Amino acid sequence: MRQKHASIFSMILLLAACGQLNTDAGRTVPAGDPSDRIAGVASVIDGDTIEIHGQPIRLSGFDSPERGKTCAGTNVYQRAALYLSDQIGTRTVTCNSTGKDSYDRAVATCRVSGADLGDLMVGGGWARDWPKYSQGAYADAEVRARAARKGVWNLECPDDLWGNRKYD
Repeated sequence: MRQKHASIFSMILLLAACGQLNTDAGRTVPAGDPSDRIAGVASVIDGDTIEIHGQPIRLSGFDSPERGKTCAGTNVYQRAALYLSDQIGTRTVTCNSTGKDSYDRAVATCRVSGADLGDLMVGGGWARDWPKYSQGAYADAEVRARAARKGVWNLECPDDLWGNRKYD
């Protein structure tokens, strides 16, 4: 039995060394294209943008308030960024990039301790689902946040909070 466990352990080590396995939040997952994966401690730029190892990353599928936006005297741009920072802390963020945006930032879905940052931001009420890019991935989280009056959904916000973007 001991030899069988040693063989399994050796196989896992071999697969990991060959790039056939990666770990994500303690789970073993198939290796993707390494150039699409970005991981490290993140700095928060704003409610939907982070930076890892000097690389700016636009978090995919949701939108947070833009610079200068306020609701009932609350700087919601800043509050969204602080909320994202609180969710990340100093833990490693793992991102799967799907391309670049018009600002040459990587566009990615990112996770911390297994939790999708989009779910955390939209669910906390500091961002909203952007179905054009998420295919509705965060729609339920937005419905729950609105119903619970979390984040911006608990504040009196101007009609132009989200600019002239279309979210349908």
